[in-house]
Amino acid sequence: MYEYLIAGLPELRAAERAPLTMDELRAELDEALSEKDKEQLHKLDLKATYGVHPFIQSWYAFDRALNNMLVVEICKKHGLDVRDHVLGEPDDDVDNEVRAVSKVEDLYERERAIDNLRFAWLEEATKLKTFSFENIVAYYLELQMLCRWDRLTTEVGEQVFRQIVKDMKKGLKAF
Repeated sequence: MYEYLIAGLPELRAAERAPLTMDELRAELDEALSEKDKEQLHKLDLKATYGVHPFIQSWYAFDRALNNMLVVEICKKHGLDVRDHVLGEPDDDVDNEVRAVSKVEDLYERERAIDNLRFAWLEEATKLKTFSFENIVAYYLELQMLCRWDRLTTEVGEQVFRQIVKDMKKGLKAF
């Protein structure tokens, strides 16, 4: 369906620099996608859950499960009640890969490992769907991750961390 579009996109690899910006990709997709598929990508950007393509629903389900598994492991480590911190029903069936990632102490490396799990899921979920809309969605999500990493620097990370701590301190003073 989208043979020429997908074949013309630069290859993406986890932990490498993004070969194009999200704006460049959106411009290319705007010319090539059907209106229906453009609407689906727009819903993906909005994180909409109603009326989205089944592949996008699968992505949301995977990402929520991944985040919940990570939260379960963090809660166990710190003696917190899992039910207070997960979205939906807690699932104690934590994948061994996720368990290993949750034990990585370096926050930067842990985030990289989490994105590697996301990349792997997207690659596996689309390997038999060559030139499909699913491939476009996977590419879109992968490029978002790479662009996010391109924007991150140690300084930005420190600023974000300091802001989180500052906000937490404000919240504690309110009690």
